[in-house]
Amino acid sequence: MHFPRKLPLSLLAVPLLVAATAARADTVDLDAKARDIAKSLAIVEFTLQDENQSSEGSGQGIVISKDGVILISGELISENTPKDWVKEIKIRLPSKNFANPIPATFLGRTRNGLFAFLKANEPIDAPVFTPPSDMPTPKLGEEIFAVGLMGKGGSYAPSVGVSRVKTILRLRRSAACAGSFNLTCANSPVFDAQTGAFLGITLGNNWNDGMYMTDGTSFKRVYLRDEEQGNSFYLAEDVARLFKNIPTKPFKLDRPWLGADEITGLQENLVALKKIDQTSGVMIGSAIAGEAADKAGLKSQDIILTVDGKPFSTSPIPEIMVAHFGKTIETYSPGDTVTFGILRDDKKQTIKATLGAAPKIGAEMPHVFSPKVGIVTRDLVFADAYARRLPQDTKGVMVALVKTGAPANLGSTPLRTHYLITKVNDQPVENQKQFLELMKKLEDNADAKEAVFQVIQPNGQSEVCRVDLSK
Repeated sequence: MHFPRKLPLSLLAVPLLVAATAARADTVDLDAKARDIAKSLAIVEFTLQDENQSSEGSGQGIVISKDGVILISGELISENTPKDWVKEIKIRLPSKNFANPIPATFLGRTRNGLFAFLKANEPIDAPVFTPPSDMPTPKLGEEIFAVGLMGKGGSYAPSVGVSRVKTILRLRRSAACAGSFNLTCANSPVFDAQTGAFLGITLGNNWNDGMYMTDGTSFKRVYLRDEEQGNSFYLAEDVARLFKNIPTKPFKLDRPWLGADEITGLQENLVALKKIDQTSGVMIGSAIAGEAADKAGLKSQDIILTVDGKPFSTSPIPEIMVAHFGKTIETYSPGDTVTFGILRDDKKQTIKATLGAAPKIGAEMPHVFSPKVGIVTRDLVFADAYARRLPQDTKGVMVALVKTGAPANLGSTPLRTHYLITKVNDQPVENQKQFLELMKKLEDNADAKEAVFQVIQPNGQSEVCRVDLSK
């Protein structure tokens, strides 16, 4: 894997930096650094497979322990993807065992969701990337570079992206924004171009706060991007925490939960009307009964301006204010007490709230396929009932997938993804276990011609779905 000493100007984020770098004798040898760091980088591959399709995914990881633990971006294997659909995870070391990938086990994610850990199921022959104990904070305008592996089209060769520090952010986490690193990707170590000092790790797209919005009248989409945080890298002062108590067994960390809903960012006219002396804030639509916000006394129409005495965003875009607020809450742990600076009835005050643990999400529940009907179902979670304005003791199962061409997918009243099944052939459905027992009876009954499902749609409306089993 040869990495050219003189990089083609067309491949660099800031071409002029190359000439400046070549003129100084005290700069880092990018070729040597790329070769050295790349030995600790790995290609992580995985297969996502459900009853309708199979797809391959891949990304870059960093070897961080002799036990074969790999640090990856938390989005590489999304927490919204059912674990039953992740069929295999493999690690390839381009310089060692590229043709013979090593099976790996997913261990878990950091609480903030930015990173996750894998562990190779057998020893891997790769040097461990270990940050030095003395890790400086970059300065504005500082010349930096990131080392990564190119994609499949580039034969996974080492690559370097050169840039400069544009902003340093500590509102939520310690991160810095740079011009594009271009050739590198998420999980690429970042270094000072003059000293070679380790500065941090590039982040995945989930940090960039990109989001799509409809304009309310058509399917046209408007892409919002937080320019402050595009091309960000997580600073070494926080990265260091990832290298402490490195996990070797599967784990799960509960995420913090405020329990506030319908949160909106502040429009410019509201800021002016309320004479708010800052750009960003969020308004609470409702406090979920019995959850942290409700217990603390937060109410509908409360405007949150600060979290523990600090602004949580400087963006003028309301949707991004909400994203920043959510990410601020994610920096805490369940049980932490947080002080919110709020505006209520045009008067400022503070309210302390003790965060709870976030309810389970659908992807965490076992997903089971019922071949006779052709659907994948799971047990209900908090969001299923809440989104439909149903009591939390609502019984039933959620349709997670309908197989294309299966009986459930045909006819005039087909089942759909996100339908909540409450009855099958007039038999109440309590949970997944009971539902699967009913499906087993259908499987064993060769004379069954039809199955009747009573469901609740995502909009809360009830419907009866008749599935023809004779075809």
